[in-house]
Amino acid sequence: MPDIKSTLLLGAKPSDATMVKMQKAMGLPPNQTMEFMVFEVEYDHDIYYCCWSGGYLENGEPFMTPPGQAAFEALADLPMGIQKRVIIQELRLGETPLEDKIKFALTRAPVGSKICFFGDMAGELDGHMSPAFNLQPKPKNIAH
Repeated sequence: MPDIKSTLLLGAKPSDATMVKMQKAMGLPPNQTMEFMVFEVEYDHDIYYCCWSGGYLENGEPFMTPPGQAAFEALADLPMGIQKRVIIQELRLGETPLEDKIKFALTRAPVGSKICFFGDMAGELDGHMSPAFNLQPKPKNIAH
């Protein structure tokens, strides 16, 4: 199976209203820039755009934390990739390796898709996402 290679995209931003809400929640001044967990993901020579969002499923509906919602919006607003929709995919640890779950989601999505991977980022998935996505050390700046 091919490897995944992920690069953080610097400059991906949510809506202005969400950005203001995040800055206030974190006690940051209005002009403070923030980066969100939005990535360009290469898998099997194809490119996808993904984010990591904290959240959970309740009655089959995804609920995202405020930072998770901000990452989702930043992904949705990227000027690259398929613009019509964002695929939402829950991740949980289990018998199947996390990397295999991610690869399966990528193979099911059209090339260029935007995929929001969400789950308990601060708990269950903490420390597992970077290795599973093979996060590269050098981020990319995007013109946004």
